[in-house]
Amino acid sequence: MPRYSGILKSRFDRGATPRRAPLPRRDTTVRRIFPFSFGITRDGVLFLSAVLLLALAAVNTGNNLLFILLAALLSTIAVSGIVSRNSLKQVSLSLQMPENVFVDDPVSIKVSMKNLKRVFPSFSIQVEDPELRRGQDSRSLFRTLFPRKRDPASGKEAADQAIFRRAAYFPILRPGETRSELIVQSFPRRGVYRLQGFWISTRFPFGFFRRGEHVGAKGEVLVYPPVQEISSFFHLLPFLPGWMESRHVGPGENLFSIRAYQDGESARTIHWKATAKTGNLMSKEYARDEESRVCLILDTYIHPSAGAGYAASFEKAVSLAAGIAAHFLEEGAGMEFLTPDGYVPRGTGVDHLYRILRSLAVVQCAPALRALSSDAWDRRNFSGVAEEAALLQIFSDKVFKIIITSKPRGSFPSVLWRSSHVVFFEEL
Repeated sequence: MPRYSGILKSRFDRGATPRRAPLPRRDTTVRRIFPFSFGITRDGVLFLSAVLLLALAAVNTGNNLLFILLAALLSTIAVSGIVSRNSLKQVSLSLQMPENVFVDDPVSIKVSMKNLKRVFPSFSIQVEDPELRRGQDSRSLFRTLFPRKRDPASGKEAADQAIFRRAAYFPILRPGETRSELIVQSFPRRGVYRLQGFWISTRFPFGFFRRGEHVGAKGEVLVYPPVQEISSFFHLLPFLPGWMESRHVGPGENLFSIRAYQDGESARTIHWKATAKTGNLMSKEYARDEESRVCLILDTYIHPSAGAGYAASFEKAVSLAAGIAAHFLEEGAGMEFLTPDGYVPRGTGVDHLYRILRSLAVVQCAPALRALSSDAWDRRNFSGVAEEAALLQIFSDKVFKIIITSKPRGSFPSVLWRSSHVVFFEEL
């Protein structure tokens, strides 16, 4: 069983306000003027047609038996409304899914329903995402008889926005019983998926009418970009996890130079082979160890030379950035992540990787700003994202930079090439 984190819970009852479990970035309850719908199925249309014909025959003939049959058929309409309303009353819904979700990875969504009634059971309840019901107004008899053609593109867009795209069905819920259903699906794109509550409906008891209720709730799911497997070239980049050798003398483990021994120095610094060779005491100097740093930079400004297919190239760049971050953090590196819209300070480990993935999940591309030269590229492109001291440190030679950009070749100053590796969109 995968690990589930509570996403949302809500309860529907007559005259009661939906209750929800605490959520990060939670919105207020959805308010609707018509929180329910009463639809007629095709079988219901045939039933009403038969009732109408029987009513005409009873009025024309005055046959008491026909009036009794007509009264029995009309009573089924009232019984259907009462029973269906009782089935939808006092039920609790919850939706649970894995904590970390990636694009195109199969995800098990757990939809649970509990019958809070003490005496009466609930029958034949279907739970849907409200996004799937966009434009599906079933309250009109005319639309039931003559359904309107729906735009396939709008239907696909609504399905892509839905958190769960297949309805969960609960045939029976006994008093106090809780049942769950797993829905296995994948998310086609990265970003934030928002749930606008639940839509529950039932056709019980006769299947002639569909009674639906909207259960107000708010929740969202953040879908990470796919982590692209990087090429072996990135393993050859001039970067070492942990500590790297400095060009200055100081405490460390790597030999920097051999010089004449000075009075007062520790005997541990004496280089005995050089002393025996020269006949004079020689001392070892070590190179100072400095903590190695790497910064991943994703340039979201799209250069005009990127062409019409820049959106697909940008998604590839986001996936590559996720793969690079996963690789270096797995190697134990301390990594920073920088875009023109956000900055993730240096960190290590799996938790820091998910911080970067959360930033990559919502990053968006934009045309190059007129205020900035389309061929210029320096820290001014990132002003306001981080403190000026942090940007100066990042764009210095002390930090190794991996830059993913749509800018053309030749648009980067030479000072960046000494401490950077640039990946152009044309190489993706």
